Amino acid sequence: MRGLRTLRRTAVCLAFATGAALFGAPLLSSPAQATPVRGTTGWSVLLCKYADVTAEPRAPQFFREMFTTAGNGLGGLADWFRDQSGGRTTLDGSVVRGWYTMSTTKAQAQAQTRGARIQSCVDAAARGGYAVPAGFRTVAITNAQVDSGAAGGRVLLDPGAWNVAFASHEMAHGYGLGHSFSNDTSYQNASWSQPGEYDDMWDQMSAMHVYSFATARFGAAGTGLNAFHRDEKGWLARNRVLTIGADGVGSRTVSIAPLEAPQASTGPLLVRVPFDPADKHHYYTVEYRRKLGWSAGIPADTVLIHEVRNGTPTLLRQLGIAGKPAVTSWTGNGVRISTTGTAASSATVSITSDVVQRCLQGWVWREANANDRVCVTGATRSQVRADNAAASSRWTNGPYGPHTCINGYVWREAFSGDDVCVTGAQRDQARADNAQAAARRNPARFVFGPNNCASGWVWREADLADYVCVSGATRTQVRSDNSVASTRWTNGAYGPHTCISGYVWREAFPGDDVCVTGAQRTQARSDNSQAGARVERVDG
Repeated sequence: MRGLRTLRRTAVCLAFATGAALFGAPLLSSPAQATPVRGTTGWSVLLCKYADVTAEPRAPQFFREMFTTAGNGLGGLADWFRDQSGGRTTLDGSVVRGWYTMSTTKAQAQAQTRGARIQSCVDAAARGGYAVPAGFRTVAITNAQVDSGAAGGRVLLDPGAWNVAFASHEMAHGYGLGHSFSNDTSYQNASWSQPGEYDDMWDQMSAMHVYSFATARFGAAGTGLNAFHRDEKGWLARNRVLTIGADGVGSRTVSIAPLEAPQASTGPLLVRVPFDPADKHHYYTVEYRRKLGWSAGIPADTVLIHEVRNGTPTLLRQLGIAGKPAVTSWTGNGVRISTTGTAASSATVSITSDVVQRCLQGWVWREANANDRVCVTGATRSQVRADNAAASSRWTNGPYGPHTCINGYVWREAFSGDDVCVTGAQRDQARADNAQAAARRNPARFVFGPNNCASGWVWREADLADYVCVSGATRTQVRSDNSVASTRWTNGAYGPHTCISGYVWREAFPGDDVCVTGAQRTQARSDNSQAGARVERVDG
């Protein structure tokens, strides 16, 4: 069925914007702030009835299987989040409780805000003996159709939204993800949405306007997340992300592994292509998507290119062509991206960028000649241009030939053969600028993606997916502890990685069994709790 394969505009308008709202407008409009999410993330799934609607449309077991049961082939949300995070985030520990009866009627709920509707369910659960534990996220399930969506990190789902596609989108808001966009500014999904919003059909953060397929029990599956959103949550290992130019090489042919089958090759799952010296959070991303797994509904295997700005990924589509297919090759902003082939294991993409020659913010090319890319102050470049314009007036035929400098001037020597005559101070300036050339160019060296740490903090790097920001001293300690891990293990009560006396598992993330002092384990827990506050803000 077309409606299952591709949930297009009509479906979104129905799902989000019908009158007083079948589901209502989403309340998350500004770009999300990146924060790595890792480990067990418990959800309280609360089943609530309106005071005047007694029906219990589904048994609690249905919701347990949909939300909390992983690995049994049912294709529910626990499997979706485990897959999208590469196993780094699970819904383990989540619970389903209810049905509880709310104090509000359906009519009263229609007059409430979404947040108030959710709170009514939370309050009903509390009266029934269940309080949402600290640190748990909340899904409120209601038994009659009024509204569905996210508010304040909590989720509301009525009977029209009991499917993986809708629920995963709203729950992803609970992890801080914002909506995805396309470059088609003529596309507006609803009166309240922004141009291009919800138009990345390969990404679940475009809500129901995505390619989809039917699950066995839980309705439309939607699709997976794009590479930027996975990177934003810390779900891609550092060694599976390549930033063009970070190593000073501005031209490469890259074999990109598919997001749906990362084990297919050892290549990157995400390629960042920086180009904007004024904004290290403004760059292109390149990813490879295969018609597999949670992306089984996409039309075909394809390379996707996004422009990321202000923490929001915008899919580049071929506008003016029927169906607006995704762009697979792109030229712009000093960047050329060309897809040359796709296969089961990887896509081959050639990328060239002038980013390695671009100056850092605050510097400009000197341009003493057409090939001079040494970065200097704006005042120095203005002086260089003035000296170039006056060059012939400062030459005389003398002991060094026709370009001998007149009295009081010397050759600038900004490059080999540079015989423009300048003052001695300006020649000294040219030499000093040459000596600083490498330090003033290539902004790609400072592009680390959405989880870039704020000033004064660095990634802990306890493993390749550890993006928690810590002090430099803590990272040094972590590296030291990792290097001696095997010397602190013994075969004991907790298996071969039991810690020797005086040490405990660090537990910076689930499965972290590096043995450290108790103080270092406490430090890891404290750093984890501060992760969101230490990420560099991206203003939208």
